[in-house]
Amino acid sequence: MTSIEKSTIDPDTLLTSHQVGGLIQVNPTSVNKWVEEGLIPAFRTPGGHRRIKAIDLISFLDAHKMPIPRDLEVIARRRLLVVDDDAKMLKALERTSKKYAHRLQMLTVTNGIDALVQVGAFKPHLIVLDVIMPEIDGLEVCRRLKANPETSGITVVVTSAQLKPDIVKKATEAGAAQCLPKPIELTALLQLLGISPQAILAQA
Repeated sequence: MTSIEKSTIDPDTLLTSHQVGGLIQVNPTSVNKWVEEGLIPAFRTPGGHRRIKAIDLISFLDAHKMPIPRDLEVIARRRLLVVDDDAKMLKALERTSKKYAHRLQMLTVTNGIDALVQVGAFKPHLIVLDVIMPEIDGLEVCRRLKANPETSGITVVVTSAQLKPDIVKKATEAGAAQCLPKPIELTALLQLLGISPQAILAQA
């Protein structure tokens, strides 16, 4: 396989060194060198040929502030679901996120019920949950997500304006990967998604 059909690429697509070189316009020898140096994870076929996952290539490009090829933009785009009943804060996040639109797709909802409804269709890579919300609070939403095999693998961050030790403890027990104080910094969320804010702006 020497050429790549854009429609067939997904995060787990395995690329040859020549395909990677063609995508990012470098000599395949350089790609092999990066693999040997441990900068890009790679697999070996039974015949000894290197294969690189598309998502690992994207992580490498982000880390080194290199542009993402157009053929990889679809899978490079990360999905973020923010759940908070503070409409003003959500609007501020939405405004800030616009400059990252080619790499970030963000959906905001104002309550836990809508979050649980949207998560199946939106399939976020990261969910940010405010602790205090009407009807179902963020901790309960987190528990339900982690109890469901279809959503248990999603990274969840819990946030609060009063991030006290007992809240952190409860969030961790509920399955949250991290707790962040409010107001939320979008750059911190981008980093949790595994992408470099500086690299994104350089590609805009």
